[in-house]
Amino acid sequence: MLKFLVFADFHYKKGMYTTTVSDLEAILARAAREKVDFVVHLGDLCNDYLGSPEILRTTLQNPYDLPVYGVLGNHELESEGNSLEVVIPQLCNRPVTFAGEKKAYWFTDLGEYRLIALDTNHSYNEALGIWEHNHTNTVGHPEGNIYPHSLGPEQLNWLDEVLTDADEKQKKCLIFTHADLTGLWDPSPDAYAAQAVIRKHPDRVMLVLNGHNHKDHFTVIDNVMYMDINTVRNGRWKLEEKHHYPDELTFGLEKYDIQGNPTEVQNIPLNTLSQAINTWFFADPLCAVVTVEGKTISVEGSQTQWIYGITPPNPPDGCYPQIKDRTITLQ
Repeated sequence: MLKFLVFADFHYKKGMYTTTVSDLEAILARAAREKVDFVVHLGDLCNDYLGSPEILRTTLQNPYDLPVYGVLGNHELESEGNSLEVVIPQLCNRPVTFAGEKKAYWFTDLGEYRLIALDTNHSYNEALGIWEHNHTNTVGHPEGNIYPHSLGPEQLNWLDEVLTDADEKQKKCLIFTHADLTGLWDPSPDAYAAQAVIRKHPDRVMLVLNGHNHKDHFTVIDNVMYMDINTVRNGRWKLEEKHHYPDELTFGLEKYDIQGNPTEVQNIPLNTLSQAINTWFFADPLCAVVTVEGKTISVEGSQTQWIYGITPPNPPDGCYPQIKDRTITLQ
């Protein structure tokens, strides 16, 4: 049996969203209570690694000594100086086998299981005829490139090799990724190519989990369970021209010094957060505990409400303040 806690799209940055160190502490406390084998985040943990020592210390040096593994999302490099060289060493607090220098995709073995993390931050430069990774100090792909949120052929070949090795060693595989590989929910452009690689290794991969979409979905494809893990707090993001949170609604902003030591909690108008105009927030942090036993995968999710009861108009399917409980038995 393997048991782990998963969360996605924490999006920590001072003054930007409602996620706090306290939210992360609550997630890790649940992991400890549930006696999980490890914690995994599916990307966009932090929008400013260099400027957020408090969130990295809480994650990587957690008081429960929990193993924490991470995926690279599309926001980790957005703030100035947050290069791959800075971020990659902060993804995990246990040794993993990275694909190479400046490669954010990795695998590691835990008993009979193999954990595989992918990096969906590649795109194709037609002018140069090359695949490129998202650059430092950017949110997304380089301007003019096509096929954003891709794995790219080099990583697809690597995945095939890692699964071939897992075949030889009879490992059960779990894949963690930021962008969706189902082809259904705002997918990676090479989702179907990734599925083709997985099909080459029947009954090897059991579960594929992704973040990025800030929604709660699941499906089964080729006897593999795919699940879209909802965001921790940033329930609905949509460019808006006016605020939906009135001035009298407040938020407790946890403040830290440059070393990441807490200084005060400042009660501020919620709408002064820089992304409050574009975001409908959840009241409490979401995460899920996943148990894999034999061919059965059980998900114990969580639920909350929209903060202050203010809901987004016409939210898309899967956009609600919960991660549903689910149990699937594969064939």
